[in-house]
Amino acid sequence: MKKVIASIGLMALASASQAVTTLGLNPICNANGTFVGNVSFNGGTYLRCDLPTSIAVDDTVVLGTTSTFTHPTYNGKPIVWALPGIVVVGDGNTQNADPSTVDNTVLQIAAGAQVAGAVDSASALIISRGAQIDAQGTANDPIVFSSLDNNMTGSGEWGGLVLAGFGESNACPSGAITGGQMGDTCTMEGVASAAYFGSGHLSAPNTMSSGTLEYVVIAEGGHVISDGNEINGLTLYAVNSSTTINNLHVHGNQDDGVEFFGGNAAITNMWMTCNQDDSVDWDLGYQGYLVNVSIEQGDNAGYALELANNPDNDNALPRSNGNIYAMSIDYVGTGTPANVPFKLKEGTDGTFQHVIVGSGYNAKNCDETAGAYTSASGQWSTINYGCTEIDGDPSNWDMPVSSGSALGFSGSSFWTAPACD
Repeated sequence: MKKVIASIGLMALASASQAVTTLGLNPICNANGTFVGNVSFNGGTYLRCDLPTSIAVDDTVVLGTTSTFTHPTYNGKPIVWALPGIVVVGDGNTQNADPSTVDNTVLQIAAGAQVAGAVDSASALIISRGAQIDAQGTANDPIVFSSLDNNMTGSGEWGGLVLAGFGESNACPSGAITGGQMGDTCTMEGVASAAYFGSGHLSAPNTMSSGTLEYVVIAEGGHVISDGNEINGLTLYAVNSSTTINNLHVHGNQDDGVEFFGGNAAITNMWMTCNQDDSVDWDLGYQGYLVNVSIEQGDNAGYALELANNPDNDNALPRSNGNIYAMSIDYVGTGTPANVPFKLKEGTDGTFQHVIVGSGYNAKNCDETAGAYTSASGQWSTINYGCTEIDGDPSNWDMPVSSGSALGFSGSSFWTAPACD
């Protein structure tokens, strides 16, 4: 494994037990990618550097913003790091991966870096169990995930970003018994049948972090697969609260903006704009926190919130019981919303404080009562809404009287999104 002598500042970002390494690839790509050539991207000319489909070196790999190759044609030129398909970091996607021996690669992405899916919906970046992403952008230099084209106006043009952890999922609870032996049973949607997540073979969930996302944009992604599986903008599979996610903007995703499959990860400061299905989706026992959330739904979008416990067992444990504090939801299309803002189903609980549903939903039902689940419940505290709550329906869950003191979340995003179609 080729080691690189890095600056003291760069080395400090890696864990104490790891060094910064390179993958030994093309020097134009700082030895971490395969050089394909110049591409027109994001309003400029970039060096396209394709990442390998597997990155498992048990060290820190750095994706910078420019080429450091000492040649006048390339030195200092901007790089777009391309995903030529499904790129997996670490080896924790294999069945029965052990936290004590799993690969601990850290993929460190510099502030201002560009990562782009190059194969339509077949591109995705997966941070497997035990590995970490260290993507720390800034308000002025966010890290942007998108498709490999020259604008930010598409959808379904690549897959998305996937993080997987050793946390709890009620579809494959800790110590699950399969064929008389403990073993993983939960696999990811839309990527590969052998991409495992959760703590299925452990006696208790492991709290390993999946890393850090700070000032990150995910745009133009998503893929809906014919069997109902999907790749979302950001997908979190049994990811633990030890993972840090702050200042996230998901835009124009063909499927959900963010979906949680169990775990208890938290997100603070989140903007969901123009996503074509649900903006926030949780299930399989999710128990984390979402604080300061802004949702803008366009024409023909799904639900702002579609929340479930377990589609096969309403009472599966641990029960989904996410917490939302300070959320603003609005419809910004040109017609009428295709769906209601809230859908609670399949046994989920949830706590909602200081939620504002904007005027775009006036005269629209607040929740879907047809086929609603009596086992779902929401605990509401201080919500302001113009949508219509239908009382008296025994299959409906009730919201309190609309309150003008609801705070919502109106903070400006660090990234300017194109308008919804």
